[in-house]
Amino acid sequence: MGRRRDHKPGGKKFTADGFDNFTGRLGMGQDNLLAASGYSPGRYATRSRIELDDMYRSSWVVGRMIDVVAEDMISGGVEIRSQMDPGDKEELLRQMRRTGVQARLTDAIKWAGLYGGAIAVILIDGEDLSTPLDVSAVAKGAFRGLYVLDRHQVTPLDEGITELGPMLGYPVGYRVHAEALRGQTIHHSRAIRFVGVELPDEARRSEQYWGGSMVDRAYDRILALDSATHGAANMLYRSFLRVIGVDRLREILATGGKAEAALLKMFTMVRQMQSNEGITLLDKNDTFTTHGWTFAGIYDALQAFSEQISGATGIPLVRLLGQSSKGFSTGESDLRTYYDTISTKQEDDLHAPMEALFAILSQSIWGRSLPDGFDFVFRSLYRPTETERSQIATADAQAVSALYAGGVITRAHALAELRDSSRASGRFEGITDKDIEEAKKEDSVPPLPEGRLPEELAGGWPGAGQ
Repeated sequence: MGRRRDHKPGGKKFTADGFDNFTGRLGMGQDNLLAASGYSPGRYATRSRIELDDMYRSSWVVGRMIDVVAEDMISGGVEIRSQMDPGDKEELLRQMRRTGVQARLTDAIKWAGLYGGAIAVILIDGEDLSTPLDVSAVAKGAFRGLYVLDRHQVTPLDEGITELGPMLGYPVGYRVHAEALRGQTIHHSRAIRFVGVELPDEARRSEQYWGGSMVDRAYDRILALDSATHGAANMLYRSFLRVIGVDRLREILATGGKAEAALLKMFTMVRQMQSNEGITLLDKNDTFTTHGWTFAGIYDALQAFSEQISGATGIPLVRLLGQSSKGFSTGESDLRTYYDTISTKQEDDLHAPMEALFAILSQSIWGRSLPDGFDFVFRSLYRPTETERSQIATADAQAVSALYAGGVITRAHALAELRDSSRASGRFEGITDKDIEEAKKEDSVPPLPEGRLPEELAGGWPGAGQ
């Protein structure tokens, strides 16, 4: 409910909307602890490279939340869907591995997640990095891979992109501070750009058009988990306390001298003699007691902090911490949801850069552009079980066999399709390029008229020519 209130006669008026209970002091408009809470501009970790470096190197949770997403976005690889020769498809993927493209893209996504932004510079031998990239002009063998720079190693130029498109308004280039390319300017067309967490326009401008670190959203939860973990570890040292009541202790400490030395000598002897089968010697007026410590509820608290970090990062516990699911849940549904999120990020952040890299590789390998209709898809991260792989192989083999028997595809095409399906099923991997080439030769032999034998056999069969 909403109503107007005055703080004092003649004071400013405001309208509070929402639940309110004046008698019980409930609601955000009342004087209670909850109403005093709020959010304010904080000390964003994004702006402190040194702290982020320390967290990444010393906190295994931070390391996992940064590494896991980057590795999952790249590790599945891609499947080329085009009318290209199967050998050419394999060559494209082979050259991508040889030039280290996948590893460098993984690094770029990692540092973007950690620092809020990073670029992967496209290295073309003999070309000026400050000029726009012309893919059609890339010489054969000129592609040299990628060089990764995080946001703190470059300064975006003040000039913005004016061409209509998805990068309108973003920096036209970057000035490099890193040792390898120090002082050079990178044109935006030669830089594959990644950000950690996308920010609204005003916040993005304040970060020089970069995003935010993934650590920011989970910062307080990470501190809570690490603090609770260290606190629990320290409690182990106090899990079993031995307490000795010494007669006239204050008097002994106040007197000092021989009395205090005798006291220290006594406890040195106690420590030396006390064991599982040892004894504790005390004065008849002294007392000896033990106190145990219970750890009930500590694991539940640590688990709750871990779950909050999982929620903040969007990574399920089974993937983030390697922690098995409990109860009736197998964790499979959580992983499938996470893999769907990764698939979305791949399409949004990786598809266009990978398409550009394939075009550059084609020019560098063969000196020609990619065929019309060239496309690719990211392979699913979900790993089928052995039973599922067997079912996939059987279904693929039956489908391809039916198409071949019906004359829809050739034998060479059938072999190529079976080999491509091996990525999902693990079967038919033994089909080689030589097998496909031999099948092409057989497919190219025209069929003989019905009832007629090949010439090389006509004279060799009993009764031939009669």
